[in-house]
Amino acid sequence: MDDIRELTRRLEVLERRHRRLQIFLVLIAIGAASLVMMGQTPGSVQPNGQLRTPSTEAKGGQPPHETEVRAEAFTLVDGKGKDHASLVSDGTGSVFLVLFDKDGKPRADLQVNNYGPSLNFYDPNGKTRVAVGTTTMVASHVSSGGIIERNTPSSIVMFDAGGQLLWRTP
Repeated sequence: MDDIRELTRRLEVLERRHRRLQIFLVLIAIGAASLVMMGQTPGSVQPNGQLRTPSTEAKGGQPPHETEVRAEAFTLVDGKGKDHASLVSDGTGSVFLVLFDKDGKPRADLQVNNYGPSLNFYDPNGKTRVAVGTTTMVASHVSSGGIIERNTPSSIVMFDAGGQLLWRTP
């Protein structure tokens, strides 16, 4: 009888040891699979061509940022690649920010050119309707004091649909 009890006790010890070994092996398999899966996470390519991975992300979950971006032109596009805005500089020192409508036509621009700054609004046909700032769009005129004005340093000019001057100041 004692032999059966001893055998039963030994068998229970063996079964406990076997269960612990099984649990340990399952945990090791899960850990190894986790390491393999983490290595499969795709990174994304940054504009400078470098691969952005979780290890290259800055603390706080924010991607790293450039302190300066230099380019001759920037174009804002939608998911289909259609232009909605552009920021360009020409070779003469002028800078233009142009905003396009849903049809791709320029509807507004902010520019600083050789004559000075201006803000312009266009109708769907591309004709200027309002110009604020320095403009050469209106011919010189004689002011009330008899002085011929060439380019005023700033003005507000409004046009009708046919391009005719509606109102201006000064």
